[in-house]
Amino acid sequence: SRARDLRTAAPPFCRAPLIAWSGRKRAEGEARRLQAVSVDRNFCSQGLLPLPSPNQFVVTRVRTSAMGVLGGCCTFSVAIGIVPLSVIVAVFLETPTVLELDAASLEASSSSSTEAAADGEQSSGSTSGEFGKADAEGFGGGGMFDRIAFVYDSTNKWMSLGLDQFWRKTLVQECLKLEKGDRVLDLATGTADVSLLVGGRLRDLGADTSAGPVVMGLDPSGEMLRRGVAKVEGQGLDGMVRLVKGDAQDLTSVRGIDAAGVLTEPMDGVAAGSIDKISMSFGIRNVPDRAKAFREMKRVLRKQDTSRVCILEFSLPDGEKFLSKVAKTFITKVVPFIGKIATMNSGSKEYEYLERSILKFPKPRDFAAQMTHEGLRATSITSFAFGAVHLYAASPV
Repeated sequence: SRARDLRTAAPPFCRAPLIAWSGRKRAEGEARRLQAVSVDRNFCSQGLLPLPSPNQFVVTRVRTSAMGVLGGCCTFSVAIGIVPLSVIVAVFLETPTVLELDAASLEASSSSSTEAAADGEQSSGSTSGEFGKADAEGFGGGGMFDRIAFVYDSTNKWMSLGLDQFWRKTLVQECLKLEKGDRVLDLATGTADVSLLVGGRLRDLGADTSAGPVVMGLDPSGEMLRRGVAKVEGQGLDGMVRLVKGDAQDLTSVRGIDAAGVLTEPMDGVAAGSIDKISMSFGIRNVPDRAKAFREMKRVLRKQDTSRVCILEFSLPDGEKFLSKVAKTFITKVVPFIGKIATMNSGSKEYEYLERSILKFPKPRDFAAQMTHEGLRATSITSFAFGAVHLYAASPV
């Protein structure tokens, strides 16, 4: 009974080895017990110890062995737990690295990435560029995000270890460099996290909203926008931030939306030369034609020194260092698993798609070269989470 108590008291992850061990002990049966009792009777007959009963001897031996197994199991579990804990601490203490870009390096990257893209088109035929395109099931488009909108904010926090807001704040505070008179376009706004940060900052700067909101958040998912509108109204920023449904590849037409998800009729979108700053967080890899989206960004931007584009996006770490390998494993294994659990398996395919889209995303320098090729000169790349996240800063050429 005492051995049974030990198995019951053990942590869940230690019970299996204890149960297996006790089963083997029972299988050895009476022969082993009698042998042990015979040995101890001889030992005690010499007067060295009082003679124990056979049952007392067996219980003592079971308790000693079980405690050894339990202690070893728990020590092993603690040792395993130290590794991910150390990685999490390292991520929080990491200092982001900033790579300043020059025209010569971008031109070289642009040539190599263009050749690679051409080779890929020839080898893959009609399937080229599949990632980022909404297929018949809606993967990569607004329909996909409609299906996972109910867990989007919470899973973002789990998948980023709570650092997603820090990355967005870095985009707003250090990349956009907002000024009082700025008009800002937040593409792939989702549930409006970046739009809210921008709106709050412009409110603090005393932005003039007499002519209407100065921040436009655009997204192709109506369900994400519906939740975003509720957040905007909840923070009292509805006079500063306006959310609309639209396509980053064609900003000439948009549709308004309210907290109930009701869409307005199509209306004029973003006029040429009307925007000072553009932000985009974790959305560019889902755009079917990135070059077209870049050209639209350039069209709506004002051609001035303070104008800029700031894009935050995942990419696959190179895996050259230990923590980079851990980050790579996290993206390829943990992200789909968290998505499956969070959506109770209803959104597992969506999160598997997101993982694949990260795997297919260009390397940081190649992506920066693509921006530059389309008229948005990339000036720097800031790396977070050991290469899992990058912030690209660019300005109109």
